[in-house]
Amino acid sequence: MSTKKRTGNRSSKTVVQKRTSTKPTAIAAIPDPAAAAARMVELLNEMEAIIPDLTQPDVTKIPRMAQGAKFGRALIPAMINAVNSYPPFQQRNMFDPAAAQYALDYHSQMHPITQRMAAITMAMSYSMNQKLSTSNEQALQLFQWGKRHVKQPDGGGARIYVDELKSVVDRTINRRKPQKPATNPPTTPPSTTPPTTRPMQGFMAPSLAAKAAAQAQSDRDDDEIMDLVYKIAMDQEK
Repeated sequence: MSTKKRTGNRSSKTVVQKRTSTKPTAIAAIPDPAAAAARMVELLNEMEAIIPDLTQPDVTKIPRMAQGAKFGRALIPAMINAVNSYPPFQQRNMFDPAAAQYALDYHSQMHPITQRMAAITMAMSYSMNQKLSTSNEQALQLFQWGKRHVKQPDGGGARIYVDELKSVVDRTINRRKPQKPATNPPTTPPSTTPPTTRPMQGFMAPSLAAKAAAQAQSDRDDDEIMDLVYKIAMDQEK
């Protein structure tokens, strides 16, 4: 590229990055899920380390922060212009234009990355669910066949497996079923005697109850996180 020279001025060179017509070489996927997961953990650790000013979220403030940021993207540029143009605004010392401009630049650079990461997260979640759902359909079909098979003269050996499968299916359905509040008033008058606690069957019962409650809470948290990820992936506002 030729360099233009002006009379009386020193020559200046402009470096222009050439655009290549060839696409970047795609990194081959690792076929082994365990090896792929280990490699992704390494890359995620490296990515997390280079993100500037990364702040772990306070779950109680996420909705309020999101609403404030949405409003701020429209208000901040106008306020920067006002403060830089009107000295009385500067004298109040209530608004930091440099910090505000950094916030806008931070958002403009990081927001496309969050969308890309959210889209990858959604694709990974869909890939996992797709594989599990396909195998689940096959398992349910075989389970239905097994229930018919145990009724045959030669199906007695499948009884123990069909009973176990039925137990798993029933537990899964009951865990996902929403609990409806009772609407009928109690038929017995209230008593001053404290109710007796139903005895647990074995010393493992409290532990199993705690695990079930923790699993239910984990399922709700996962659903909420995926809803948030979906909103980020679909958000096209800059």
